[in-house]
Amino acid sequence: MAGIVTLLPALFRYGQLLRSQHWSKPALEDYSHRCLEQTLEAASAIPFYRERFPSIGPDADLQSLPTLKRADIPALNDSVRRGRGQASFFSGCSSGSTGMPVEFLFDARHQYGRYAARIRYLRANGWHPAKRNAWAVSLTSNDPASLDARLLHSRFLFRTRSVPLFSPFDQQVEALCRQDPQFLYTFPSNLEGLLQVFERMPMRLGSLRRIFTGGEVLDDSLRWRAKEVLSVEISDNYGSTEGFIAWQCPKGTYHLNAEHVLVEMVDEQTRPVAPGQMGKVLVTTLENRLMPLVRFEIGDYAIASSSECACGRTLPAIERVIGRGINLFRGSGGSLFSPWPLVGPLKARRQLKQFQIVQDDLYRFIVRFAADEPLSRETEQEITKSFCDILKMGVSVSFEPVDSIPRTPGGKFMTALSRLGPAPADLVHSAEPALRAARAESRQP
Repeated sequence: MAGIVTLLPALFRYGQLLRSQHWSKPALEDYSHRCLEQTLEAASAIPFYRERFPSIGPDADLQSLPTLKRADIPALNDSVRRGRGQASFFSGCSSGSTGMPVEFLFDARHQYGRYAARIRYLRANGWHPAKRNAWAVSLTSNDPASLDARLLHSRFLFRTRSVPLFSPFDQQVEALCRQDPQFLYTFPSNLEGLLQVFERMPMRLGSLRRIFTGGEVLDDSLRWRAKEVLSVEISDNYGSTEGFIAWQCPKGTYHLNAEHVLVEMVDEQTRPVAPGQMGKVLVTTLENRLMPLVRFEIGDYAIASSSECACGRTLPAIERVIGRGINLFRGSGGSLFSPWPLVGPLKARRQLKQFQIVQDDLYRFIVRFAADEPLSRETEQEITKSFCDILKMGVSVSFEPVDSIPRTPGGKFMTALSRLGPAPADLVHSAEPALRAARAESRQP
């Protein structure tokens, strides 16, 4: 019973979230403000914050505070550890997809709130712990302090089985067919590899009801492909090591976990962006009193939204997650744009088992790909023309065959990678034109 007992606080918190997701907007904002005051008060007791952000405190104006950078986290971590002594806490390390892996520290309240929010997401989309579940994600199962491992191996998820994420896709498919799960949880890039195997073979998952994805950007073409190949819908979520940020309800809206984190979307000068505009994502944790993160730049970009959802939940929403800064490409004049429009012409080439687009400089791209045979010169010219047409400028594209695209330490594939530095201030533009191009491209046969 130890696993169930350990998770009881998360289940109790889940019950609270079922009520708070329907609160009036003023009630939800009042709750968030009170949590923010407690967070800022906890931060003001940490030497790191007192030294770097002297105006921090429960009455501080959040938007007047400086942002917390990823490079600041080791110093914050050290400050918390020195003040905490030998007391127990949870910890988690980012996968390092930004190029700078760091360790975050959490108290139990934060972790239980995070997993209550995850249960809300899963249950809202039909998931049930007593059904057959398969998880093909990277979990720190050997870390005794990891609540991820406790959740996966607890009796609460007694019908959940893990899939060997780092094994070849055909072996993963064989394991899934033996399990015949009703629900599958995995990374979008891993799902794409699984679909390639299912498209070549007659095997299907006859009991599968829903696919859950997270950890990477999910593009629309993968949704349609999963529906075509496996006859199921995808329910995506937006989470990170730092907290569980947002999730899709059955209506498709990305709801923010406003009881767990406070999210700001800002331009390069930390001014709020308007709905429909792309901005940097800043996260302030609301439940972690041990190592609160205040206006933390997690490295992601997303599109702001002010729309209300037909599902009836009053939680705020974001329109779409664009991805990490390292995955955004640079256009003429230095503006950032989503790489997904360039992904479409490559996905249309089914002979490509895997690929990765690298922006080497403003006008030069490299396409790394794994395929059974080399691309013809005609195919390379067609792809290059597609890149030029989408970008509306002349670029060179070189093609680099590889045996496989390696995963990150966290088990993800990086479809896009930029070797260019951050964009100058005021040059983060709306992503809607690029997204419309990506959707149109992904609909092409």
